[in-house]
Amino acid sequence: MIKDYECMLILTPQLTQDEAVKENEKAVSILLENGGELIKTDTWGKRQLAYPINKQHEGHYFINYFKMDAEKVKIVQRLYNISEKFLRFIIIDRHQK
Repeated sequence: MIKDYECMLILTPQLTQDEAVKENEKAVSILLENGGELIKTDTWGKRQLAYPINKQHEGHYFINYFKMDAEKVKIVQRLYNISEKFLRFIIIDRHQK
């Protein structure tokens, strides 16, 4: 079943803005390779974290809105867990109640 999702990515602050954009493009390509359809991307830029993550106090924020088969989301999550450049990510079903 295809659902609407949003994924917030927080990337390591050691990246330049251009490198962070390229990392987000890699994240989007993972979505596309697994049958997802990108709706849009919001780039929030480098921001202060609410609390330190892995001794980091800042991160590059991106929100990707996409459609994907619900069963493929677990594959994407597993692939995102591998990346050392992702401080945190969360994938949310946009219509979950």
